[in-house]
This record gives sequence, C-alpha cells and structure tokens, in this order.
Amino acid sequence: MRWRVAGVALVVSGLVLGWSLGGPGRSSPGEHAHSSSAGMFMDFLMGGPQAAEAAARVARALPEAPEPALQAQVSTKDGRTVREYTLVIQEKVFDFGGGNRWRAWTYNGTVPGPTLRVRKGEILRVRVINRHNRTHSFHAHLSRYPLEMDGSQANIITGRAPRAMIPPGGEYTYEFLAEEAGATYYHCHSADREFAINQHILQGLYGAIVVEDPAMKPMREGVVFMAETGSLRSGPNPPFYVMNGKGIPGGELALEEIYKKQGLAGVVAQLGKTVPFFKLKAGEAIKLHVYNVGNLDHTFHAHEVPHVSLAVLQGRPWPGNVVPLLSGTLDTLLLEFRHPGLWLFHCHVVNHADAGMIGVFVVEP
Repeated sequence: MRWRVAGVALVVSGLVLGWSLGGPGRSSPGEHAHSSSAGMFMDFLMGGPQAAEAAARVARALPEAPEPALQAQVSTKDGRTVREYTLVIQEKVFDFGGGNRWRAWTYNGTVPGPTLRVRKGEILRVRVINRHNRTHSFHAHLSRYPLEMDGSQANIITGRAPRAMIPPGGEYTYEFLAEEAGATYYHCHSADREFAINQHILQGLYGAIVVEDPAMKPMREGVVFMAETGSLRSGPNPPFYVMNGKGIPGGELALEEIYKKQGLAGVVAQLGKTVPFFKLKAGEAIKLHVYNVGNLDHTFHAHEVPHVSLAVLQGRPWPGNVVPLLSGTLDTLLLEFRHPGLWLFHCHVVNHADAGMIGVFVVEP
C-alpha cells in the first residue's frame, strides 16, 4: 500500500518505507493519491534510485547521532590509563504526544544512559551522583572486581562500602579493571520502598559498556536496548514496550495513520521521539550491540540485512535473521546494508512490534 503527499510517496507495506520525488505521473503538491504501482513498490523494496533519494533526504533532516556521546576524562593510575565518566541520576519526563508521558529515572537524562567506552586493560572509573529522591546505584556486568564496587544490597549486608548504594543527594565512585573485550551493560541494583530492583531498571536506569580491543580495527557502533517501561506512565496509551526508551503504540499502523494525516513530515517528526533511528551509508558496516533488559523475552529483527552474530554465534548469522534475547541477555551483530532506503527494525514477538517496538535504519547511498 502506498500514499503520496506533496510529491512524496511513503511505502509502508511490509515495514519498508520510501518516497517518490517528482517526475512524470507523480502527484501534485498537497494531493493524497491512493494509487498503487508494483514497479514503484519494488523500486523502494529493492533499494532503487527512488529509495536512495528518499533516504538521503530523510538523513539530511535528522541529526548525525540520536544522542551525543559522553566524553571520558583520561588520566593514569599505576601505569594504566583511566577513563572516568560522571553519571547523574535524575528524573526526566518523556512526552510521546497525545498526552502520553513516562516519568523516567535516568542516567544523565537519557534512556538508555550514556554508553561507557574503555579499552581492554584500562581502568573504567564511574562517578555517580544521585539527584533523585530514592536510593540508587551503579551495578556493572563486568568481571573480577572487588565487592566495594558491586553497587548491590551485598554492600549494605556485609558493611563493605554501604555508600555504594547511593542515598538521595549522595555520590559514589566505582572503579573496574576492564580485562575482557566486548559489550556488556550497567544498571541500578537498588530496591527502594514499593519499587523493587526490576522496577528501578525498567524506570530507565540502564546503559551500555563497550570494552574495545585495541588490536581490532575501529568501526561504526550502535546500541539498542529492548525493554518494557516502568510503572510511572500516564495518558490514554503510553508505550509499554520500548527500544532505547522510545515506543509508538500501534507500531507500523500508527506510522501509516500519521502519514495519512500529516504527510512525510509527520513521520520524520517521530524519528528520535517515539521511533529510534540510525543513519548509515550503503555498504558501511556497523556493530550493533543489542540488549534485552526487560522482564519479558524479546527478539530483534532488521529488514534487508544478514544478522551476523559476533558474540553468541562467533561470526555465524542467526537463522531467519531473528536474534532471540532472553531477559538480561545481549548479542553483538555485524550489519551491512546493500540497498539504500528506509529499513525497519523491530521486536519479532510481533505483538510487541504492534505495541510500539519499531525503529528505522536510514541507509543513504
């Protein structure tokens, strides 16, 4: 199915988006045309010249990255490089439109929190400041660290560094030796009054840690966190399933309805607000770290591209291009799109996608 507004056609059938730009037989400005063309559809689907131009125009309307990177302060300790980050735990309200809001708890105002990058053999130091009204912490899924850096109830129970469970207005500095290269993550491990540990996580307190191998050639990287939202939601239909803290209830159908009412500009306005996105070039490889920090099982599927598993399957592709993610698990994928266009990614527990778990790769020529 295809709609055309102001000389622009958006193809949403099969979760593939694209638009047509001028030329004979195309719609005049402001016209809503409900005609269909198999040739035009295949042009979008197979990454033809129409899809390439569409992706290029969308890319120009979007920032280079969904969130700015957090820079580390670099120093040395006992002959090792130290990369130090500061995280501030604070509340932030995310407005999804239509009166739907989520009063999230965040590290530095984003969900997920900033990606912390360190090289193998270096020290990762994380200063955490709690500006929220509940006790919080920083618990890293790293290995071989002392109990004082655990950021869990064990710190209180044993009496070893109880301040690692940070009270309102407090702060604590955690330190880890990054011995193993690869992707992992961090999250709050606190339970405070009616909010159990899982609710602190689902309220938004999680983020990625990437331990780089200096022997490996650097390449483009991205992060996708799949989860549910915490309970502090309001409005007629706030998203329950989210990727990178974003969700659009109704999924693909919601985007179709937005396009029919508002045209392409309405769809683009959702990118980065209710729909996560990544900008790439055709043929550009990206390492995508995909996490499930939710209570429920999720799966990851992107259209058009082989899902090469660098972590779980050690360089082999996932059958069916679907990545199974039990709660708390992750994988690192190598993706390289051949065709320019706007390509969807989503949870392939399809009712999760229908409820909001969709995103877009903007692949430029």
